Formats: sequence, structure tokens, C-alpha cells
Amino acid sequence: MRYRNRAQQASRRDLIRRRSTLIQPSRRHFLGMAAAAGAGIPILSSCAGGVSEDDDDSGGGMGQVDISPPGKFSGRDINIVMWSAMGGVGGETLDALVEEFNESQEDIYAEVQFQGDYHESSSKLTAALQAGEIPDVMMLADTFWGRYLLNDVLEPLTDYLDDELNRDNYIDVLYDEGLVGEDLYWLSFGRSTPLFYYNKELFAEAGLPDRGPETWTELREWGAELTQLQVQGKSLKAHAFTGGDDWQFMAATWQFGGTLSDGLEVTIDSGGAVDAAEWHQRFIFEDDMAYLSQSPGEDFSAGVVATFIGSTGALGGVYEAAKFDVGTAFLPREVAQGVPTGGNGFSILKGAAQERKDAAFELLKFLSRPENSAKWTLATGYLPIVQGAADEPELAKKLDEDPNFSVAVEQLPDAQPSDAIRSYLPNGTDLIIAGIQQIYSSGSADVQSVFSDVAEELRQGAEDIADDYERYFGA
Repeated sequence: MRYRNRAQQASRRDLIRRRSTLIQPSRRHFLGMAAAAGAGIPILSSCAGGVSEDDDDSGGGMGQVDISPPGKFSGRDINIVMWSAMGGVGGETLDALVEEFNESQEDIYAEVQFQGDYHESSSKLTAALQAGEIPDVMMLADTFWGRYLLNDVLEPLTDYLDDELNRDNYIDVLYDEGLVGEDLYWLSFGRSTPLFYYNKELFAEAGLPDRGPETWTELREWGAELTQLQVQGKSLKAHAFTGGDDWQFMAATWQFGGTLSDGLEVTIDSGGAVDAAEWHQRFIFEDDMAYLSQSPGEDFSAGVVATFIGSTGALGGVYEAAKFDVGTAFLPREVAQGVPTGGNGFSILKGAAQERKDAAFELLKFLSRPENSAKWTLATGYLPIVQGAADEPELAKKLDEDPNFSVAVEQLPDAQPSDAIRSYLPNGTDLIIAGIQQIYSSGSADVQSVFSDVAEELRQGAEDIADDYERYFGA
């Protein structure tokens, strides 16, 4: 058995307790669970669809999905396929950038094929890997790519790096999320962090300063003023929590000094996780200043709540919908800062022919150029991913003119990768969300008891995936 770090194999208990440096995958178990990969898609073994331990590392054992170059590109030496999970404005912008790539040179034709959202596209990739006909480049969510890593289907990109694309010209925290040891497997593209959004007009009416709260405690203090205001004949709520969002709850756990897990050692039933949930529960039911919402952004834009936490990518939509001045700020802390990242990036599939992998990396280099990163950020609201992007004239002007737009960039140095248990475990995220919803929807729910039950299931799951974890990371 091969271990990437070539270290001596560790015991399972030590391995479970070791904190991983990987941004861990996913809302479902790797590739196999029907809920993640789609009904009828069987489990993909560690070698199925990938390159076995005995295969040449250059790959080439799999075919390519159908591609239809238009006439003016039909004579290119190499055709490559990118599968995307980005629709709407993001999809249109990505299509335009890839079209620019095609026009910029004469050797490679790249085609973007939209495959639905992250779950749908993941399901289709699973099927493609099993069928033996794959795309060359795959857009994967930050909590999805690791599952493919563990099944050895992602190409290590380290040997492809050059002066145009490397860690020195990337945003460090975003580049490092794709690293496993010294190897890069996933290149950040459409990345975001949560922001604290507030209604400037309601804050002014309540006599509050024009800024976000520095701590959750300060938000509660301000809530006493905000709830004195009336909206549609009812007391204004100070804050709307997002229903079923383990991403934001993980941030709150960090802000209260805890973690969901330390590596695969589950910690959701102790420390900061319990403290954060109990604080939020009191804020909702005892203080009567907050509530659980299915659409906090819509509620905020309608003016029925004073604050919410949402993605950087939501800023454009909030601007469009809100009829008031919008402010953004760093996330509130309590005993520590806690900022998670989200979004997507690109991986190259190991099973593609070597010439297609080489061509695919040329496309990734093109997308990572500062001018193209700036175009992407301006069109979508996602973070700039390379160092020079913020210096591009149009983006520099935007950052200077709109302080809200620059908050996410300024907050990025505080960002950190996801806790492992949220990402690695089969349905781990679902278990966490179920516990959160139980606590946030009932003032009588006992947080310690709820999270103890969740932790028990998570620990059982951690044992179940220990072999996969050990197989890849070794020690």
C-alpha cells in the first residue's frame, strides 16, 4: 500500500485524533452514498474509475466524455472538457472566460459543460468515472473534492506549477486549502466567506453606531435597542439565523473557542460548540431577539430583520433587493475569531490522457491570471484568488468605491479550513444540521443532550471511515 507522505503507518486511534491539514470533503460519504451521488449510483471503490496503485501515474486509462468543437475550433490539436456546477451569472462569466482562452491560442479547444449544482454534478462525475468516460477538469465544491482525492482519481498538480501559477502569486489561504502534504490537488476559483450584513437605516434609527458588532455579546446589547422598533406592527428582530447551515454554525463554534472535531476526534458535544448553541438558543427564545429563518437574505432585504450572516456572493442580490443602505462587517467574535471559507475550485482528473491533463492545466493558468480573476470577481462577487487581481484597475476601483465589497478580502487572513468531521463523514453534515435545527427551533431542547446524541453517531461514523483516512494519509 502506498502512502503519500511515505511515513510509517500510525495506529487508527492516533490517526483519528490527528488534525488533518486538508480541507475535508463532503456532505455525504465519498462517492458511494446514494444521497450524495444520486439514487442508483453504486459505491466507487478506491480504484474504480481512478488509477490503480499498479497503473502509471500519468493516467490515460479512461476515455473522454463527448465534446463537439465548433467549426472554427475543429482543427485544434487537443480538445478538453470542463464540467461546471455554476449556473446563472457565474456560468455565463465562466463560459466567456473559457471562450477567451480558446481565442487566445490555436492549439487547445476547451468546452464548458454545465452539469447542475454541486450535488448533481458530483453524481454525474461518479457515473462518468464508473463508465470510464470522464471530463478533464472538474469544478468541485470545497467540501466535495476530498472524497475524490481519497479514491485516487485526482491528479496532483504540483509538478505542473510554473512561474505563472504557483503559491507565490496565489492568495495563500485559498491556495493552501487544496494542499495535501506538499501536493496540490484542488485549485480555488469561486471562493467566498460569510459576512455580517446590517441595515444601516435601522441601526441609525435605533441609535447604534454604523458598524457591525465586535462580539455576539455586543449584538445582544444592541438587540435591546433594535427590538424597540416596530416593523409591520411587530417588534423588529435583531438577527435571523439560517436554518440548517452547518457552515455558519461551525464559524460560531470557532468564535466561542471550540471545534466540531479535532481531526476525526469529535468535539461537538463539548466546549465552544455547546457554548455557541446555548448562546444562540437563548438569543432566540429567552431574549426574543432572533429567529430561525429559511431565507434570511430575503427577510433582511424586506426590512423585517436588522441583521443576518450571508455569503460574500449574496452581496449583489442584497443590493438589488434592498430599499435601504446596506452595511457589511467582519463576523462577530466572542472568545476567538472564526471565519470559514466556502465555494468551489477545479481539479484535473488523473484518468485523463497526459496531453489532456497538460492542456487542462493551461486552461487553469489562464483562468488564474490577475486580469481574469478580476473579471470573475467583478461579475460574480466571489473573492479574488490571485495576488495581482485586486490591483487590476476596474477591481481596484470597485474595492475603493464600495467598502462592503472589500470587507471579505480584508477578512480573508482570518479564514481557516473546515473541521474534518463536517466534511469526511458519510452524512456527517446532515447529522450536525439535524442537531442544530432541533436546538434552534425549540427553547426546551437540551443542547448538551442533543449534541451528545449527534456526537455518538459521528464517532461511529469516524470509525467507519478510519480505513479510508488511513489508506491515504498514512500517519
